[in-house]
Amino acid sequence: MIGGDSSIAKPSYSAFMNDYGTAFRTLKNGALQGFMTGLFFALPIIATNALYERRSFKYTFVTVGFWIMCLTIMGGIICAWK
Repeated sequence: MIGGDSSIAKPSYSAFMNDYGTAFRTLKNGALQGFMTGLFFALPIIATNALYERRSFKYTFVTVGFWIMCLTIMGGIICAWK
């Protein structure tokens, strides 16, 4: 979408907005993206730190659950905000 021959390339931002617009800006999509961020970003970091500190699995699951819920709610709100 960026660069290349200007005679065949579309301007990236306007082409993207013309094709998709706000199609993926919903509460459901934002919540999914926030959940996936929590699962694949927060979980490994918190689990690694908990293993290093020799914390219990209960502590790990409660902390990870908290951050996954926070990121899910934040993702949904931010994505639905128009």
